[in-house]
Amino acid sequence: MTKNLSIALIVLGLAGPACASESALSSPATPHASFAQSQTPVSLIGETTEAAMHEEIDSLASMTRILDNLHSVRTGGIDQQADQDVFDALASAIDTIPSSKDFLEKRDNAALVAFYKERNFRTAWFENGELTPSARKLAFALSRADRDGLDPADFTTPALTVSRTRGSKPADIAASDIELSRAITRYTRQAYAGRVDPRIFSKKVVTIKPHYPDSIEALKKITRAKNPRVVMRGYNPDHPGFVALRKEYNRLRLTKSDTTTPDVPEGRSMKVGMRDTRVALLRKKLDLPVPAENADLYSKALSQKVKDYQAANGLIADGIAGKATLAVLNKNPADLIPDIIANMERWRWLPRDLGKFHIMVNIPSFHVEVVNNGKKIHETRVVVGKSRHKTPIFSDEMEYVVVNPYWNVPRSIATKELLPQIKSDPGSFFSKRNYQVLASVKGRTRVVDPYKLDWEKVEPGMVRLRQTPGTRNALGNVKFLFPNQHAVYLHDTPSRSLFNRDYRAFSHGCVRVQNPMDFADVILSRTEKWGAGRLKSMIGGDEKWVSLSHKVPVHIVYFTTWMAENGTLQLRSDIYGHNAKVKKALGL
Repeated sequence: MTKNLSIALIVLGLAGPACASESALSSPATPHASFAQSQTPVSLIGETTEAAMHEEIDSLASMTRILDNLHSVRTGGIDQQADQDVFDALASAIDTIPSSKDFLEKRDNAALVAFYKERNFRTAWFENGELTPSARKLAFALSRADRDGLDPADFTTPALTVSRTRGSKPADIAASDIELSRAITRYTRQAYAGRVDPRIFSKKVVTIKPHYPDSIEALKKITRAKNPRVVMRGYNPDHPGFVALRKEYNRLRLTKSDTTTPDVPEGRSMKVGMRDTRVALLRKKLDLPVPAENADLYSKALSQKVKDYQAANGLIADGIAGKATLAVLNKNPADLIPDIIANMERWRWLPRDLGKFHIMVNIPSFHVEVVNNGKKIHETRVVVGKSRHKTPIFSDEMEYVVVNPYWNVPRSIATKELLPQIKSDPGSFFSKRNYQVLASVKGRTRVVDPYKLDWEKVEPGMVRLRQTPGTRNALGNVKFLFPNQHAVYLHDTPSRSLFNRDYRAFSHGCVRVQNPMDFADVILSRTEKWGAGRLKSMIGGDEKWVSLSHKVPVHIVYFTTWMAENGTLQLRSDIYGHNAKVKKALGL
């Protein structure tokens, strides 16, 4: 009887309205409920034989399992169909992306099409019609793109309220997924290559082609990443110079300061003993008290304060308040953030791999440094091109060190400067300056006697000029050659007095090195059996070339703002106006 009672309770539980599984899955509209309502009530104990009762129980239990399974499949089918509706809407939206004449927009669109086709038009940032946690974090990171010197307004992200449970349509979900992918694509491109195309400058002064990232691979990496925000922001340069400058930029933009002091006007260099009405302004800039008496006197004590400031800012610490010192001193805090953003932009123009062993010439600071494994191992002063003969910005590889070099005069210098002097007095010119004349004779370039030429009939392009090796040679005793379209290189110079000045833009475009033999010793350290001592023994006589066993990357850059190793922000004058042009292009 106990056995029969247990069976009866099971039967009642399966058929009755109190069944847990039925109450959870059934409703008046569900097949399960319909089935339950249409069945003949199960007979109670004593009304059927025990065998018949067991058969009825087994039949009912089997049918219940079938209906539960059907109900589960149908519920899942509804979700799958909703997802498929989104995928179909996404495919339709991708197919209808409008064409664009803008190269960058066209490039971004092509990446989106390829990315979604490879995913078979599955959403990247929505699951079950809801934004994923990663998508929300990425949207937040894009809203704070100004941390990286970019403009958050460039990266439109979807509304966080787009959701299937809130009634968003498949087309809205699809559009939001594409919108976030587009924002990520644009961010990684700008973070990697910059917002300003370096080709806004003349090829004569900037020879850099944008190096864009693989946008399809960027999207794939970010979707797969455990920490997508870190991967996305990783498209910014990882050069220590960029990272340090970004840190200072974020510190400054979060520091409110309304205190500014008037600029110190340009004029005569102020030295000890001079009297000048600008002295009081200079004291205010240095946060020094202005004395009641002799407020216009440039004293020894003031000169020492200027020396301290110059030393901290990478200037020649001579205590003289000249043009270069005032240019740095006059930078007010309000000016710094736009300048820093523009300099961060130019970091993005550089190759990601500068080379473990590389050379970097910074034009505004008039310095060259050699870096090995991220550490500066040599630094010296340089002279760069005048404003009308700008040293170009580009990257290349040094291949040779040339001792006792000839100077092959660039055509522009020969035409505009030397040819008028030659025509004025050929005898005097060639007797004092050690120049040779080269011309084509019977199809071959040969050295010709300058005194046999009728210089009044010589036109630009008919001959070439070169200066022979020697103490008067404009290139000095050694040059460092990295063949390039600008015919620019680093070299020695007989005019050494210019290195004692703060402002050193006096060349025709090439870079003059203050201590060329020390520089050569560092450069040749990776070429076996070569060094400065051996080079010095070769000085005098014919031109000789030394091939470097390892090519050395050379980067000629233009940074007016950077962080020194001691943690101080360095500021330099925008001698060519490049920084102003980048700021304008950025809308700063």
